[in-house]
Amino acid sequence: MAGDGRNYKNKRNRSGFAYFILTVLFVFFMVKWGVPLFVDLVAGPTGTKGGLLNNSEDNVPPQTPVLSALPEVTNSAEVTVEGYTEPKAEISVWRNEEMVASDKSDEGGAFKVDLRLTEGENRIQVKAKDEKENESESLVKMIVYDKSEITITIEAPTDGAEVFGKSNQNLTVSGKASHPEATVTVNGSFARVDSGGKFSVIIRLNEGDNDILVKAVGRAGNTAEKTIKVKLTF
Repeated sequence: MAGDGRNYKNKRNRSGFAYFILTVLFVFFMVKWGVPLFVDLVAGPTGTKGGLLNNSEDNVPPQTPVLSALPEVTNSAEVTVEGYTEPKAEISVWRNEEMVASDKSDEGGAFKVDLRLTEGENRIQVKAKDEKENESESLVKMIVYDKSEITITIEAPTDGAEVFGKSNQNLTVSGKASHPEATVTVNGSFARVDSGGKFSVIIRLNEGDNDILVKAVGRAGNTAEKTIKVKLTF
């Protein structure tokens, strides 16, 4: 009877040890292969849109492109359109309803395109399309390309004029700029410009010869300068 008891105890010990080994192997298998396999089945492999929880067709369009600041008015025939959207998306740039440039966003979603402008108004649209042909909403920007020349006419005083006495030390300079929206300065002082482009400002003369520099800068950055001389004699 004692021998039977020892045999039974040995069998139990062997069974317990075998159960322990099987449990360790099962846990090892689940950690190394089972859990990753389960994740792939549920969410899909890394970098894909598959999986049990996402096995429908991708019909979500990319994010509407976000652009860096663009000028509203420029005197440059070319601008750089850059921004970001969904990574690896096809970028199309349209000017006045015509596609004129394209690019592909990088792994971070960034893109950069050089764009030629036409004189006058340019309606710029930027779209993104993913590999499933889903297209984003269009981002629209307006850019005016203005290469027109600004001209300045100085009406008073006349070039080479001479004024006398301290009472004439404060002098009114007036004239007209061809672009009413231009910013006009006279020897660095801002002049008032009306809707017709006429300007005027009071400056102070020094005794002797004075150079008077009139400068006009348009919204697009176009500039014009004109210099006259006035002599003040006390």
